[in-house]
Amino acid sequence: MIYEPKVLLIESPYKSDRSTIVDEVKLSDNGLDIIVDSDNWKIKVNFDATWGFRVLDEGDLGEFWSECDLTKGWCFEVIEGGWNSLEKTRDHFVTGKLCEPHEYLIIGLNECVSILAHEPPMITELASSNKSLKQDK
Repeated sequence: MIYEPKVLLIESPYKSDRSTIVDEVKLSDNGLDIIVDSDNWKIKVNFDATWGFRVLDEGDLGEFWSECDLTKGWCFEVIEGGWNSLEKTRDHFVTGKLCEPHEYLIIGLNECVSILAHEPPMITELASSNKSLKQDK
């Protein structure tokens, strides 16, 4: 069964480019933290409450690349046709029967993270830099 993804860009002041990577994924009592890094910024994306997440190589998400690429952004809400839709085909996917999780996709140059969450993420800047200026010093 093939699903055609439909996504919405999650707007942020942090513009993606070919240097954008998923640097770290950490689950703790504070929720799911994803560190996203580029040549111009470094941020923490926090999901307070999640039902699940998965980390995949970008090559395994080819169906998304007509809608999602680093020239458009790095964080998307998947409205239809993503991991959540796939899980809902399983009889024992209890989360899909009890509530309606939102799906988010954070993309990097190599790794990508799919997240099933209750609410959109909170984004915190960790570092703002201009590496080209720092290299000149």
